[in-house]
Amino acid sequence: MGFFSTEKWQDDKNKEEQRKKWLEISDEERSKEIENLNTIDYTLLESERSENLLLCLHLGLFEMLDSTEKLYRLGLIKKLDRKLTFSEKEKLERQKDTPQFKQYAARIQRIMDSEAEQRIREYQVNLALKNLDDPMDITEKGKEILEKKRKDLKSHWLEVQSSYDKNDKQQFRKTIESNLGMFPLFFIMGLTNGAMMEHMMNKMEMNLQTYMQDAQIMGYDQGYADAGGDSGGGFSDGGGDSGGFLDGGFQPGF
Repeated sequence: MGFFSTEKWQDDKNKEEQRKKWLEISDEERSKEIENLNTIDYTLLESERSENLLLCLHLGLFEMLDSTEKLYRLGLIKKLDRKLTFSEKEKLERQKDTPQFKQYAARIQRIMDSEAEQRIREYQVNLALKNLDDPMDITEKGKEILEKKRKDLKSHWLEVQSSYDKNDKQQFRKTIESNLGMFPLFFIMGLTNGAMMEHMMNKMEMNLQTYMQDAQIMGYDQGYADAGGDSGGGFSDGGGDSGGFLDGGFQPGF
């Protein structure tokens, strides 16, 4: 009995040392990584802020794990330091009852293998999670970074809207194409939605579906492009929910 207790203690110690090393990052590295956050990172941050786990369902499992670890390491998200309220749990369950969530959960469960299970174990160690469904929360720094990105996106969206209002088809097409890389976040952050964008592009004699494929918005056909917008305050405001992506299994804490 004593041998196994010592062995477990050593294993736990090794994991903690590994985690401390993983968390080490210089201010210069942190600033550079924050500057280079990608669409997936901003999608997860917005999912945390708006408490909408459906925003993430078009992402791959490994993409979510990698991005969540990055955001945690950069101090943009953290483990929630309190229990979820009944209202938060209720809100979470409503989202998990949606067809989109159930389809995603079923698909991941069908293809789950040893590689994914090992990656999930690494994720749990790196974030020091007691339970895989421990909820996460966006930090003040995370909110600051997200708001800065939102302002930048809004300025680009206003360029699109301006060319549309002027009924300038050539300028509208040029503006759309120059901002194509921002399209996913236009939807994710609620600056526009599928119906609005389709109406605008049809009037300008353009095909929205073609541009969505070019912008690689994988979930557009399932309606995820309409999932953006605000649905409440953050956990720290006492008005949100935690989330998960697998019922009865792995659940990243959104």
